[in-house]
Amino acid sequence: MAKDSLPSDFRDVEAETVVGQDGRGLNLTHYVLAERLLQVEFTNIKKDLNEDGQSDTLCYILEGGFRGFHKQSSGELWSEWKEVEEKFYRLYEDDELPWSVYDEDPLVALEEDETGEVAKG
Repeated sequence: MAKDSLPSDFRDVEAETVVGQDGRGLNLTHYVLAERLLQVEFTNIKKDLNEDGQSDTLCYILEGGFRGFHKQSSGELWSEWKEVEEKFYRLYEDDELPWSVYDEDPLVALEEDETGEVAKG
């Protein structure tokens, strides 16, 4: 029987647990942090591939595996977040995120006005 090759899950809180408050005062859950980090990492890999034809990060992931942001501890996520928070918001404000933010991200509530229409400028 093959041994389970999936990376260990070190998540130490529920996905909906608030891990911290970002520089804009928004409460970020474990799940929202993981989704935001995924978007930044994807953007970095895509940029590397487009500009250099290869990505050291992608090679690392394929070579040795990557536990994944959703399986990281809250402390690991927060450390990663502090390194990329500025880049995430730049990508967000420049409408350069690779896909829409997760619907439970507090940014979604800020984008909607009282009629439910997007208010982002």
